[in-house]
Amino acid sequence: MKNKIGWCSMTWNPVWGCLNHCEYCYARGISKRFWRRIWMNEANQQWKEHPGWAWTGDHLEGLIDFKPTWLEAQYNKKFPKKSQRIFVGSMSEIYYWKKEWMEMVIERIKEYPQHTFIFLTKFPEVYSNYVFPKNCWLGITITNSRDSYSEFRIAPENIYHIFFMCIEPMQDYIPIDCIDYADWIIVGAETGDRKDKVIPKKEWVEGIVSYCRNEGIPIYLKDSLKGIYPEEIKEFPGEKI
Repeated sequence: MKNKIGWCSMTWNPVWGCLNHCEYCYARGISKRFWRRIWMNEANQQWKEHPGWAWTGDHLEGLIDFKPTWLEAQYNKKFPKKSQRIFVGSMSEIYYWKKEWMEMVIERIKEYPQHTFIFLTKFPEVYSNYVFPKNCWLGITITNSRDSYSEFRIAPENIYHIFFMCIEPMQDYIPIDCIDYADWIIVGAETGDRKDKVIPKKEWVEGIVSYCRNEGIPIYLKDSLKGIYPEEIKEFPGEKI
């Protein structure tokens, strides 16, 4: 559950898989390396809970192709007692989760009010389908100037949550009007050695930093921007009133 993401202290992945095919996706690469290990962890969990049961694991076949797959063993992971920022779904896109999966996750989150649970999606309309506990932060991923979420629909019960924008991997200049409602901004560059990898320009980052400074919006620059932008900034949002 530990990670190198930076802006969270833990990850929690009760679901693996996504139906998007983003060329820069890190999660598909991780899945290709570790899906067999995840399959065995799930199998061991099922055999432990149901001794003598001839469990076949058919529902895990989607792991091979990175299709959204519920993982009982991952869902039942223990959380520490000390407060943590927990990123939910670093190996999936919550837009493609089954409704019952999200409902189970929300119910478990209610048992841990000391933690902050962080969600992130490219499809913010999914947030209108659920009522999230108050200890959840709800985020949107934007990677280029074609992404526009001016109609950010949410359930009325969710209006007091922290809403944030994750501009990662930054593939283009992002217009300021795309982020003018955010309580927090994360910016990061693409990692890895992909052939067509996009290196953000300093002025792209500079414009967002300047806007956040003027508007009093906390901003978190990931380590992937070192060498691109000279200043290290790692700020977090406070309580939303």
